[in-house]
Amino acid sequence: MFFFLAAFLGFNANAQDSNDLAAIEQAVRDFSAAGDQQNAEQLEMVLHPQFRAVVNRLFGSEEVSLMDKTVYLQLIQAGKIGGDERSVHILQMEVVGNNASVRAVLNGKAMHFTTFMSLVKNTDGSWQVIGDFPHIQKA
Repeated sequence: MFFFLAAFLGFNANAQDSNDLAAIEQAVRDFSAAGDQQNAEQLEMVLHPQFRAVVNRLFGSEEVSLMDKTVYLQLIQAGKIGGDERSVHILQMEVVGNNASVRAVLNGKAMHFTTFMSLVKNTDGSWQVIGDFPHIQKA
C-alpha cells in the first residue's frame, strides 16, 4: 500500500512541476509579447508589484540602472522601450519551491537580449516576473 501511495504522490508532484514549468514559460512569453506590443495593461498582469529591472552598463555606460514597476510601465506607455518583435528562446529554467529562475534569449529586429528573469509563484498559483536582468545589444 505504501508503494502505491508514494507512487501516487510522486506522480502528482511531477505533474505539478510540469504545470509550473509551462506556467513559467508562458509568463516569460507574455512578458516579452506585452513589451513588444507596448501593452502596459497586459504587462501589468505579468509583473509582480515588487518588480525591478536591472540594466547594467547599457551600451558601454558605466551605470547600473534600476527601474521599478511604475517606471517600467510608464516607459512602455510612452513608447520609450519595447515595440520590437522578438523571438523567445528559453535556455535554462530552474524552480525551487515558489521561486523560479529563467535564462532566455529574446531576439528582435532592433535589439538582442540575453536575460535572467526571476519569477515568484503567488498564493493563487500564478507566476509573475519579479526581476529582469537583461544584457542588451543592438542587432
